[in-house]
Amino acid sequence: MDYNFGILSVKVQVTGTKITNVSIGAINDGGNFRSVSIDQQAIPLLEQEAMQAQSANIQSISGASYTSAGFIQSLQSALTQLGL
Repeated sequence: MDYNFGILSVKVQVTGTKITNVSIGAINDGGNFRSVSIDQQAIPLLEQEAMQAQSANIQSISGASYTSAGFIQSLQSALTQLGL
């Protein structure tokens, strides 16, 4: 997904209908220091929230609205492709 500052994709592993792992498949934020810093702080929180929610219905991280939106869109796309 294009998330305004680059490209972000989420990798999802499932067993049956249970999400067993959520991680970043790929990210390219252009090397912008501020974007990298925000991503490093926000992505682990987004991954944790997705695991707890077992869906893409998660809260955005304050101060990381573009990263959050890109993560959530990519996660929902992956879950849709998996039929979840």
